[in-house]
Amino acid sequence: MASALLVRQTSTSRDVIGGCFVCHGAAANWFGPQAQGTAARHHDATGHATWAEVVMTVRYGRNDSDGLQLDIETAIAARSP
Repeated sequence: MASALLVRQTSTSRDVIGGCFVCHGAAANWFGPQAQGTAARHHDATGHATWAEVVMTVRYGRNDSDGLQLDIETAIAARSP
């Protein structure tokens, strides 16, 4: 039975790019957190067809260092002149 006190470590990131098909074709022209809002505002102001691509990444847990890998690298470094 899982403990109710167990806390899962998570991290979330969001990457956004956007553009205007009329002004820039399919090339991205807006980057970062404001790109989606900029695409919407540009459409409202100009009537142009705009787009935004949002990629959300969720990671569970954390990457612990691999002690065995460090041992190998230390051994290689020790044998190097």
